[in-house]
Amino acid sequence: MSTTTAEMVHDRSLGDLLVHRDVVLDGLDAPQRAARTVLADVLDGKAEEQLFDAMLVASELIANAIQHRSGAVLIRVEVYEFGAALGVVDRGADITVVPARPSNSSVGEGTVAASGRGLFIVDSLASAWSVEKTEYGKIVIAILTLPADPRR
Repeated sequence: MSTTTAEMVHDRSLGDLLVHRDVVLDGLDAPQRAARTVLADVLDGKAEEQLFDAMLVASELIANAIQHRSGAVLIRVEVYEFGAALGVVDRGADITVVPARPSNSSVGEGTVAASGRGLFIVDSLASAWSVEKTEYGKIVIAILTLPADPRR
């Protein structure tokens, strides 16, 4: 059984929280660009190794919320000593619409279907990810851990 996102945060396996930032995306013309800007700012000097992966994961989660008409409302970024957690809050209340694992149904005859590949990207880049209910809808959370430092 793999560790859940909540367990990684609550059991402190990511270490101490260094930075927490919530950015409202609701009503923005370019929510993915706003998310990339905040990630570049927050991860700069703290978790730069994760910056590209974090930007890609955030873009996919926001695109998913937009595609399914839930509307990305907020991005939450938390940087810890040993990784980062990012979550995208949307207004969709049904947490069952986001599968625990991406299905193979979006893959056919050696190619990936035009839609459905976003969760494959999230699943392959994140150490763990989950979906949880919030008072506003739901949040999809992805954890990106830092590679182990061989000098420790």
